Amino acid sequence: MIMEIKRPNLLFIMTDQHRFDALGANGNDVVQTSNLDALALSGANVQGYFTNAPVCVPSRCTLFTGRYPHSHCIRENYNFLEAGREIHLFRVLKQAGYKIGYCGKNHLLDAQEFENFDYTGYMDDSPRATAETTLHEKYIANSEALGVPFGKHKIWRTGLVHDEPKDASRAWLTAQAGAEFLKQQDGQDPFALCVSFKDPHVPHMALREYYDCIDQKQIKLYPSETDDERALKARRWAIKRAAFHAEEATAKDIRHYIAVYYAMIGWVDTQIGELLETLREQGLEQNTLIVFTSDHGDFNFEHGLAKKDLVLVDSLLRVPLMVSWPGRIQPKTLNETFVEEVDIMPTLLELLEIETPVGVQGTSFAPLLRGETAMHKDAVFAEACPPYLYNKYPDYEAFAAAHGGRDYAPFNVPGDFNKSIREKDFRYTWYGTGEEELYDHRTDPHELNNLADDPAYADEKNRLKLRLLEWNALTEDPLDPNLRRDLQEQYSNWNPLPIQPGHHYSPLGKETIHMKLAKPV
Repeated sequence: MIMEIKRPNLLFIMTDQHRFDALGANGNDVVQTSNLDALALSGANVQGYFTNAPVCVPSRCTLFTGRYPHSHCIRENYNFLEAGREIHLFRVLKQAGYKIGYCGKNHLLDAQEFENFDYTGYMDDSPRATAETTLHEKYIANSEALGVPFGKHKIWRTGLVHDEPKDASRAWLTAQAGAEFLKQQDGQDPFALCVSFKDPHVPHMALREYYDCIDQKQIKLYPSETDDERALKARRWAIKRAAFHAEEATAKDIRHYIAVYYAMIGWVDTQIGELLETLREQGLEQNTLIVFTSDHGDFNFEHGLAKKDLVLVDSLLRVPLMVSWPGRIQPKTLNETFVEEVDIMPTLLELLEIETPVGVQGTSFAPLLRGETAMHKDAVFAEACPPYLYNKYPDYEAFAAAHGGRDYAPFNVPGDFNKSIREKDFRYTWYGTGEEELYDHRTDPHELNNLADDPAYADEKNRLKLRLLEWNALTEDPLDPNLRRDLQEQYSNWNPLPIQPGHHYSPLGKETIHMKLAKPV
């Protein structure tokens, strides 16, 4: 009798703004993440993983297309993927016969695309339930009582500790929606579910019982630049810090900010535990590939800043990544090699034995997960903002004056077109403004002391600058109109299907086209 081999499922779990070290499995003994720690022990804890963008939308678009931001063209938060244009992971899985589901934060797809999903539960743009509305109103009232209008300067002061019921929490609503989808599965058809938690992204709202479990005396504060060090960095660093009024934050303020952040992560961890328990109860665990990651980090007052910004540093780009699959991926900690966000999609498709579409620019690290190699990449890259974006203000005084004065200016500062390369020992960042940054991780792991103008590092800077240039050239979008048309026809089980009429000729040797780079970068 021939036994039918069932195709594996995919459960993709992600948080938002979750920095690498805010996890017990990654060395933090204050935050309480027992479920994620257990997940890390059950599979591969990829500790050398970096995102390719420091903010939500560009990062998520890279994560689910396997293409760099300059190829999918989303490099800021103000637009999502154009409907039907990109062959993203969900579209590939739909074409392969998977039931696809999504719940939680979007910041990725145009609303039209969700019509192709078999299930969409609670979404971050769904109408708020009564309890959730009440909690949000309390957050706004608390902010105003503290003298911080919503979206203005000292947002780091506005973390709310509350006693509202759990159904007021977006994390609980997201997990419940994910569990509902899992309970609908009968184990016959493969599924792919993305559960996208918005926490610990702002607005910061923490359940009191989780906040009270954080020993604030044990929270280790991150270092920040001296005034002299900040003066050597790109000018946006000083403007951003002043826009946050961060110099007013006391050690007590900072510990409260981090404690609320950790409490939110702890609450999400509980919800992830419930979600994984539902997977087990449904008898689906053994045949399900489980991934956990985040889209970017949070400063947590490293560099004297909170939240995030359009800068390229480890605080924002290094995030957790765990890949677990019972019996298929052996437990291991991977901390001697780099993996970047663009590599996720081709890796998952290889593990699921599905062809990777032409145009995907990442490299599968499935051999690393299977223990067939110990190395994947020796460098990772990142970028933010399109070329036409730059911060025109020379200092904070000019920025504040243009926005109604110091008490009214927002904390978001216009972004600068910038790109970065990170190797084991160095990070180099190039700005379209002509500014440069170079950090020596051997002596400066927090990236505080900019060495770009130090003559002793000139050769190192020029080497990294050339390597960054080569990466940028070799990873131009490979998809011309011919290839895009072919892809639209290949993955046609999707709407909208933007196949344009007109003349389309096949290039000579088209059957040999591949996406391998001419040389490693």
